[in-house]
Amino acid sequence: MKTKIIPALFDAAEAPMLLINDQVHEWSNARFRELPESLRRSVLTWAQNQSEDWLELEGYRFQRLQVEEHTAILGYIVDRNRLQRTLLLKLLPALQMGGDPYQNTAAVLGPLLGWKNCLAAKRKSNRTLEVLGHWQDGQLLSPTTLPLTGNAAQAFYEGESPKDQQKGLAREFPLDELIQETPSALWIGQRLDLPEQQGVGHLCIWNPPEHVDIDLAEWLLGLAADTLSAWLMSHAQAANKDYEPSNEPLDQLTGLPGPKTFDLALIHAVSTHQQTGQDFLVALVDIDGLTHINDQYGKPAGDRLIHRFADDLLNMCRRRDQVFRLGGDEFLLLMPITHTPPPVTKRLNRISAQIREKMPEFGLNLATATLSEVKGSGEELMLTIDQRLKALKSAK
Repeated sequence: MKTKIIPALFDAAEAPMLLINDQVHEWSNARFRELPESLRRSVLTWAQNQSEDWLELEGYRFQRLQVEEHTAILGYIVDRNRLQRTLLLKLLPALQMGGDPYQNTAAVLGPLLGWKNCLAAKRKSNRTLEVLGHWQDGQLLSPTTLPLTGNAAQAFYEGESPKDQQKGLAREFPLDELIQETPSALWIGQRLDLPEQQGVGHLCIWNPPEHVDIDLAEWLLGLAADTLSAWLMSHAQAANKDYEPSNEPLDQLTGLPGPKTFDLALIHAVSTHQQTGQDFLVALVDIDGLTHINDQYGKPAGDRLIHRFADDLLNMCRRRDQVFRLGGDEFLLLMPITHTPPPVTKRLNRISAQIREKMPEFGLNLATATLSEVKGSGEELMLTIDQRLKALKSAK
């Protein structure tokens, strides 16, 4: 009677439990049976073959309670400080060992959380995601490519939403092929951000155990995402150590770097595009009819116009954008693209309208191109811009 009552009392307990009688696994509760197979196997090996009173494994602390040939194993999730320490002590060495960082993150985070699925994906293009790490029931699945449209994480990669974590039921994302077969499963996702580059990838988990601390899972998912993001950022910086700024003197009139510095910056942008997929926009802007303005208002007035226009270009740019004076009346902008190309035309129109209030003759010509549309070729990009600018001027 007692052996029936005790399992019945503890079967619904949130703490994983099991009973061993004379080295034989006799009973376990639902919470223990929900643990990943690899974790259950490790606990049983310890319980049946080792004598230590405690076992700390994958964010759990298991205690041995023994009376003669009867052994009870009681497990519970360790506090956040211990869990954080466990994650960092496992994830950082895994990232340093090499291999794909997304896959390494899923391999460490999956067992630590104990959910059925843990996925780490990288944004491959505007329309696709590259799933590099998918931990499922103790195994890492092969990498695959998925469409971004309909994916549960789609909102992370569209717009400028400040929300970097979200959760929902699988039925809310009927087009996501990975979760559509489990419509009642809880899904939690965490976006990966770098400075000035939002949404380079995401982590997500779904199909939690029956007894789970959702807040703790969200917190650990965010911690893993921050750790991976920091590693990606430092790795990218290390890969670009050979990038040296130009010794070219700054333009005396505007204080802007010149064409040689732009050439080096473009080479660096091309390298970054090849390594990370980061896209860049280059804009060539020239002042229309500067010679006529100099003749009508005088050379000092023309110089003041160039100086003011350079300041206006700097003011309209973000922190990572770069402005160069190509020479004479021509300027170049080099701008990283996060989600959509920056609204250069709109900003320049606003600047032009302000200048024309005092100088009606003022006008601009603008030609732009992105590295992605020329397949990452810096030379092809500059040729495309030059052709577009010539076509624009000939059409006037």
